[in-house]
Amino acid sequence: MEPVLVSVIIPAFNQAQYLGDAIRSVFGQTYPHFEIIVIDDASPDNTSGIARSFSDPRIKLISHGDNLGLAAARNTGIRAANGNILALLDADDMFHPEKLRMHVEFLDGRPDIGVSYNARFELNHSDTTIRWLFRPPLAATLRDLVTGFPFSPSDMVVRHEWFTKAGLFDPGVRSAEDTDLPCRFALAGCKFASVDRALNYRRYHSGRGRKNLRGRLDDVSRVLEKIFDDPRCPRDVLAIRGIAIKYHLIAVMSLALIQEETELGRELVCELIRIDPSVLEGHPCELLHWLLSEAIADENQDHAALLQKIFAQLPKEAAWLSEHFGWAVARGFLAKGIRAVMWGRLEAGRTHFARASELKAEAGDTLIQSVTSDLLSYEIEFGAAETWRVVKRLSHYLNSLGDGNSGRKLQGSYRVNCAFRDYGLGRYSRVPGHVLRALAGDPSYFANRGVAAILIRSLGRMIGGNFSVLNLCNLWFFST
Repeated sequence: MEPVLVSVIIPAFNQAQYLGDAIRSVFGQTYPHFEIIVIDDASPDNTSGIARSFSDPRIKLISHGDNLGLAAARNTGIRAANGNILALLDADDMFHPEKLRMHVEFLDGRPDIGVSYNARFELNHSDTTIRWLFRPPLAATLRDLVTGFPFSPSDMVVRHEWFTKAGLFDPGVRSAEDTDLPCRFALAGCKFASVDRALNYRRYHSGRGRKNLRGRLDDVSRVLEKIFDDPRCPRDVLAIRGIAIKYHLIAVMSLALIQEETELGRELVCELIRIDPSVLEGHPCELLHWLLSEAIADENQDHAALLQKIFAQLPKEAAWLSEHFGWAVARGFLAKGIRAVMWGRLEAGRTHFARASELKAEAGDTLIQSVTSDLLSYEIEFGAAETWRVVKRLSHYLNSLGDGNSGRKLQGSYRVNCAFRDYGLGRYSRVPGHVLRALAGDPSYFANRGVAAILIRSLGRMIGGNFSVLNLCNLWFFST
């Protein structure tokens, strides 16, 4: 059987600084059967020179005489591709060495899947250190595609035939081409699935603003209307027509406030509240949580100053959020500390945790659950032993906070979630150990009937359903 050829499409405009890293990440693949097509979209810098500096015959450079835009550049690469499988790679992103091999093997075993995608490492702004691990759903649907971005172009690997069935990128939709193409694929019957490993690295850049924010939102709004008006659009997707724009709106709204486009920012906050009033419910409410996450995204920025600037621009409908400024600043230092410690930047972690403690930040159950989810995702990439080392390191810092107990709660939460995961996978022999360690970290799990239930059932599976032992366990369960 002939090996599958993968065409890696790299569109580039003014990317001489990063293009070399992108190309080297492809040449570093464990899967050797690929071609690289670099499309220089009339860059005024040395983008073409960087591409030409690689002498490997597997790389091809195509240069546009005029700047045609990202969608057109990708289309040039797709038309020139010889591979049965196409992998998209933005010029400032990078592939993990196992990227192509794992996707080729996955697609070989899943002929029903037209587009595979993967988790990714999000890098710190203007750096190559890891900030976060983004893990998309295992099977994205049209509903996922219209409400947000379950995967980015550099995450995607596409069977070439789908560009024939559903068409190429549409330059006419301007900045919404990354929403438009997957939605058109889905309407045409394409199925999407995740390889469920982190297989590329996504760069972010400090101080790089975005232009024409209202235009970006209008572009995606037009694309969504076209999708909803398509007779192939399923009923469950039509049911969310009124709110599908929400997360696109939140992203643009945040950028407007950060860039001090105050009039637009206020207008979009009001539009968001009108579409979904629940964004102001609870503490922290969804809007506050989102603004905080955007304020701490870039380690090079002072999130306290950024939050102050954002809160000062809020319309009267959301102005009361400024009452939570102190909480948000403290939580920001705590979240940045957790992030830094998890990814090995211990000096930054110590600094952030010291400030969080000084400001009397509290972890709380919601944050513990969020960190637990991140740890379970981390474990998929690095294994249980390494993840437990991270849990213990984080616990040390969390126990330095006011209640002195947050670290132990994290250990308990992590172990309980491991128990439920292993029970669901049928790995019953692992469940008792996880439960006992969870109880050691947080004795309150003694009263949790769900935990008791999976412990009892796992023991029953392990001993072959011995009636007397199960009855004894059930007596303990129903007496708690």
